[in-house]
Amino acid sequence: MSNVRWESPFPYSLAFNLFKQHFEEINRSYWAFVPAANTIKSFAKKSLLDDNADPKKFFLIPDEEDRRMAPTYGEWKTDFSEYVNYSRLNIIMLLSSCFETYLRTVVSLSFESKPGVIINCQDAVDGAALLKRDIMYGNMNDKSYRFGEVIEEVCRGEWANRFCAFQKYFGKLPPQLLDLSKDLDELRVTRNNLGHYFGRRKDVYSAPIDFEPIETTRISHERILKYFKLIYSAAKMIDGYLHKNIIGSYDIIKKYFFSLSNGEILTDPYNPDAYQLRKLLGRHDLTRVGKKYYDELVTYCETNYVESETDCIFTRKRCVKEINRRLKESGTKLLYNGQVVPFDPLSFKLLLIKDNLYDKDNYSERKIGNNRQVQYLHSLALIDYVTKKLESNSNSIMEKLKEEK
Repeated sequence: MSNVRWESPFPYSLAFNLFKQHFEEINRSYWAFVPAANTIKSFAKKSLLDDNADPKKFFLIPDEEDRRMAPTYGEWKTDFSEYVNYSRLNIIMLLSSCFETYLRTVVSLSFESKPGVIINCQDAVDGAALLKRDIMYGNMNDKSYRFGEVIEEVCRGEWANRFCAFQKYFGKLPPQLLDLSKDLDELRVTRNNLGHYFGRRKDVYSAPIDFEPIETTRISHERILKYFKLIYSAAKMIDGYLHKNIIGSYDIIKKYFFSLSNGEILTDPYNPDAYQLRKLLGRHDLTRVGKKYYDELVTYCETNYVESETDCIFTRKRCVKEINRRLKESGTKLLYNGQVVPFDPLSFKLLLIKDNLYDKDNYSERKIGNNRQVQYLHSLALIDYVTKKLESNSNSIMEKLKEEK
């Protein structure tokens, strides 16, 4: 068996694959706009022969809205030029946000995969083992998430400082990537001026004292193309380094463990975990790597990351699915008013309240997200307990639970 934990057969991480889809979406949108804008200007120029011409004679606009349009063709050209510039500024905002989202995601995967990098002991701990014991280890929205500060160190501020932090934790970066620092910082400043000062410079518009509008930053078509190339190149180089040296197959393992936790993958003798994982990842438009990789990865996980019966890693949805699967396997039918009914999430919740199972550490664990929402995770021991209780009281338990409601 190859070292499936650290040697991924995929050329890029799942984070880059998501980035690439959004990047291509923005690119297609921009190139839908460019020829349309050029066509509009060309046909308008042919139909409106001088700057004093009335643009309403050429453009389609409802009568009740025509007062909003510039009265002359010359003024319309100025307005349209401003619109094109604002559109380019918004493309910069989208591109930058797309890139920053990717960066935070891939950096979080890296810290989770090799948490030892924080103390300069890169290979001290396999983060996948920590994830298996505590699924919230890999959830950035959970209050207990431990990598928030170091992620901020790598993903905020000037790019010279970002790269410095990057190399402190992850090792020496390719020179070609470091050479992009100046251009990436130019993009960062432009994006911040757009986001905070709607396209004006911070030094003159953070708190205007003249109370006179100033011109927006002008963005040419060529500059937009430069940013498209810059962002894609930077993301590709960052991913190539982190995926190979730090992440390995951690992103795939994380997807697998989260799918086990939330019920996307269920124990099924006819559809093994490897098959279900392969099918799930097929939605991501990944490079096809064949059945062998998934078989080896799942076998590796089952061999090296074995959970305890009392590890609370399963969502309510997953528990309910697994309980219903076990009931079906044992031939147990739950009755309510003489009708066969499934075991539903509400009944699960009522049973846990009735038997005080939310308060038992070996059955349930309370988690609080950064949005203050409470979520409970449960163990295999709880699934066993509930299944056995349902099997031994299949004719009456659903009616008793509905009464609790």
